[in-house]
Amino acid sequence: MKTVLLVDDDPATIEAWSLCMQGEDCNVLCAADGNGALSILGEQTVDIVVSDWMMPGLGGALLCQTMKNDAALAHIPFLMISGHPNPPAFVSYDGYLRKPVDFETLVAAVNRLCAAKKRPMY
Repeated sequence: MKTVLLVDDDPATIEAWSLCMQGEDCNVLCAADGNGALSILGEQTVDIVVSDWMMPGLGGALLCQTMKNDAALAHIPFLMISGHPNPPAFVSYDGYLRKPVDFETLVAAVNRLCAAKKRPMY
């Protein structure tokens, strides 16, 4: 069972994403912003982070950058989601989806990124 950390400041979005991931037999953790996500990451092991880009406080771009610069977190796949048409070029996220995201696309991206993480690197 995968553990998915969902990060978004919109409660309706978190609820929809949570229902989608729980339907895929995932353990779901939620945070309202990047600071909340970092707190969870300090206490829990997760398989992937799915985060909105623009949030008050610590947004998705800085959350991703913070994770990728931390040796203990850098291996966790990061899926950025935003309504913005152009993804941030300065961030090393592993996947990008545009809002609104349909559930099949979200599940496929999560599964693809988690599977890629498990492949041995040669």
